[in-house]
Formats: sequence, structure tokens, C-alpha cells
Amino acid sequence: MIVRSLKDIENTDRHVRSKSGTWESKRIVLAKEKAGFSLHETVLYAGTETSMWYANHIEAVLCVEGEAELTNDETGEAHWIEPGTMYLLDGHERHTLRPKTDFRCVCVFNPPVTGREDHDENGTYPPPEPEAWGDPQHTEEG
Repeated sequence: MIVRSLKDIENTDRHVRSKSGTWESKRIVLAKEKAGFSLHETVLYAGTETSMWYANHIEAVLCVEGEAELTNDETGEAHWIEPGTMYLLDGHERHTLRPKTDFRCVCVFNPPVTGREDHDENGTYPPPEPEAWGDPQHTEEG
């Protein structure tokens, strides 16, 4: 069993700040925990714009605080995201998020990330290492 708080992650190697300066993410569950997914709390800053394309991952996002416009860059379709709204990037859609206020969300990635990822010039995270999947029945703690 793993028990971990956001306070425990603050200013550790699991607390990632983007090179772009538009977001920060606390990586709660990572590939090394061998759960088959990763779990993050991410804050995107008000007045910024972040374009992303998870070519190698599926991501589910649940907004817990703030408001943002989400645009599907492939279709031009825009959605207003507010607390209690979830979006799932199950088709590897290129998308842009424009927070009106600081936008705090809980994100789940499959396959899991290692924890230090930041978006490249295409808005993508690198492909996962094969060992990142691991066996969900055998974690480091047990």
C-alpha cells in the first residue's frame, strides 16, 4: 500500500514545473509504482495557453478548480471546462487549453509517465519505456 499526500510531493523531484512556465504538476503515482497508470495534480496558470498532443498516451482530466477553454485543434471544436467536468483524450487529439483562472485538475495517464516529462516542441511526452508498464501485482513496496 502506498499513501502519499500532495504536501509530501511539494518541491521534490515529483513536483515538475514546465519549461514553458504555463503549468506545474505534482506526480502522485508514477510508472515505477507499477500500477499501470500515472496520477497527477496539475495547475495551469490563468492567462496562459498550452498546446498539447499526447501521441503516446491516453489522458483523462478532471477539473477540480478554475475554468478554461479547451479546443480540439484538429476540429476547432471548443469546450468550456469548469469544476466537475472531465475530458478524455482517447483519440490522441491535439488540443489547447486556455485557463481563464488558475486551473487545477487531476490527470490520469496510460501508459504511466516516469515523472520528469515535459512537452516537447510538438506538445508531446516521449514514448514510455517498456519497463514503465511493469506488473501491477508487484510494486516496489510489495
